[in-house]
Amino acid sequence: MIKNEFVKGGGGKTPCDYIPACEERRIWRDCLRNVLYGGLFIAMSICATSCSTSDNDSGSPVEPPVEIPDEPTGPVDYSALKGFVRESASAADYCRSFSAASDQFRLVSKAGKSVSVDKGGVPYLLLNAAGDILVDGKNFRGDETPVINRNVAPSVSVSASGNLLVEGKDLGVKAGDVLRCVINARKHIYFCFSDGTMTLPSEVFVPYNPSLPVDVAKLDILFIGNSFTVDATEHLPGMLAASGINNVNMTRLYHGGYTLPEYHANFSSEVCARYDYAPGAQSWGGNATLDDKPSDALAARDWDVIVVQEHTGRSEAWSWPGVLGPAVEGLRDRFYESRPDHRPTVVYLMSQTYSTGSDVLIRNFDNSRDKMFATTTAVVKQLMDETGIDMVVSTGAVLENLRTSRVNNDMQLTRDSYHMDFGLSRYAAACAIFETVITPATGKKIGDCPYRYSKSSTESGKYSTPVTDDNAPVAQRAAHEAVKHPFAVTSID
Repeated sequence: MIKNEFVKGGGGKTPCDYIPACEERRIWRDCLRNVLYGGLFIAMSICATSCSTSDNDSGSPVEPPVEIPDEPTGPVDYSALKGFVRESASAADYCRSFSAASDQFRLVSKAGKSVSVDKGGVPYLLLNAAGDILVDGKNFRGDETPVINRNVAPSVSVSASGNLLVEGKDLGVKAGDVLRCVINARKHIYFCFSDGTMTLPSEVFVPYNPSLPVDVAKLDILFIGNSFTVDATEHLPGMLAASGINNVNMTRLYHGGYTLPEYHANFSSEVCARYDYAPGAQSWGGNATLDDKPSDALAARDWDVIVVQEHTGRSEAWSWPGVLGPAVEGLRDRFYESRPDHRPTVVYLMSQTYSTGSDVLIRNFDNSRDKMFATTTAVVKQLMDETGIDMVVSTGAVLENLRTSRVNNDMQLTRDSYHMDFGLSRYAAACAIFETVITPATGKKIGDCPYRYSKSSTESGKYSTPVTDDNAPVAQRAAHEAVKHPFAVTSID
């Protein structure tokens, strides 16, 4: 028999005093193991509780994340975008803001209506102020850059390889399937769908100036200016009557030597003479008494077109913005606010350069017609860029073109070195207005107009060159070239 070993206690004996040594060692091992396992369990519980509380302020248990499988991407639904463009355009609720950032197109109208649609890889083209094209934010530098018109939607198609073609030019990017591309041409935003292009007028950059009326049943035109406006419009009644046009009404406001800043400052005062034209008449009706208010004339009709003219013989027309800029913008706002639901098209009439040897030319332009023409055209270009008034009738270019032809004379086709000749020059200026404004609305062409003017005079201040079958085509061509190239002098010999 093996002799038991006893552990001696300190004082009296306890039951453990009689535990064999080997059993004692086993008990201590078990106790130590249980303590270690229990501590580890408590520590893990505390950690779990801590993590749960820190991730969820409520202290409630956190559900394990659920993985949601990606849904298959389908075609973008453009019905809301089409409806927005259609309704906004018909209600003259022009686009106020447009964004192509991130992965969406977002549009907001003047009335605050909005629509957003996924881009879905659709190319976005922006025409910048300099006329360059940015494709998805990058300047397009292809060999053949397409020309994008701010007033006419470009042709858009797809190449055999799926690339986007604008005006037949390959832009090197893939076209969208349903929506081929979006083109922001500043004045208009074109949404080029596979089944056709939708156009939305835009005021993102400048106030929207409506395009000229086309094929309309009735056309109402208001002219505001001075004697240079009289020069450009005097023959219009006879030309309309001779062309058989009976759906055009016109009013002309006149104050000799007046400027647009003066019209703007005195718009509700009796400062001008008013002349009216009704269909079928052969001339303007009215008198030269300065007892009419521009505000009354503006309120008289729902004008389709309003033509304004600055005095090129005064410094107001020689710098921009100067006093001309605020005046043009102020008048434009008056016109638009007078008929918000029928906004007129505003046209700027750029009048003539003075004759060589005239006082204005000698004192201000080194007796150079070229320098005066360049000065006035530079101002009008800035006016068009910054005011939204993007239509111009350049009777100044008409006269310069005519001066390059065989019909030029010692008076340089004026009656007093700056006003137009009563006959041929005035007729040529009216041809430019006819081709720019009357032809699109009526379909009538100036080349088919039989109107002629027979009065002849070489008296100082009353010089008049008759309009004949021989020289009328020369005047018509001078006008036509000025319509095509309003800021250039075109030789028509």
